[in-house]
Amino acid sequence: MKVRVSDVKKWAGREERISLSEPWPEIIKERLEAEMEQPARVHVVVRNVTSGLLVEVSGEGYVHVPCSRCLEDARLTLAFSDSQEFREESGPQDPTLDYERFIGDHIILDAMVADAVALELPLVPVCRAECRGLCPQCGVNRNRDECSCQVLTESRWDLLKTWRASPDTRDNHTVESEQR
Repeated sequence: MKVRVSDVKKWAGREERISLSEPWPEIIKERLEAEMEQPARVHVVVRNVTSGLLVEVSGEGYVHVPCSRCLEDARLTLAFSDSQEFREESGPQDPTLDYERFIGDHIILDAMVADAVALELPLVPVCRAECRGLCPQCGVNRNRDECSCQVLTESRWDLLKTWRASPDTRDNHTVESEQR
């Protein structure tokens, strides 16, 4: 994905709005390890801010990932946005700078769009909020089938269910707290 900036960079304060509809950059496949629906629809605003060009990207994409509960395919909508300053300078990109470098009349947006999309992907994707997931004992998808497995509780916590603080225990704790 690239945008032409030859007109914008000539005058301070100039702004251009561009809508792109093209295949997702290859770098997204590397960063997400998920399948994006085609095409990418990205809105770009390029603004000359004297020190450089401020580029704002926004859009919406659809990704297919396995649900973390039931392992079925989940189609998620990812609304993304990002902004970055670009300056016309030669040299390699430097992560210590608070801007990106470019040369010429075009700015390549692949990494910027990939970063914006990757930040919107949830850490624990689910197909839907009420997903019941897989049975931890028999592995059946509980969204489609019922199983007769009983819910196991860990016996090491059973003793705490019967525990009740006695009145004298509460008093001792209160007395100790007041003495401090």
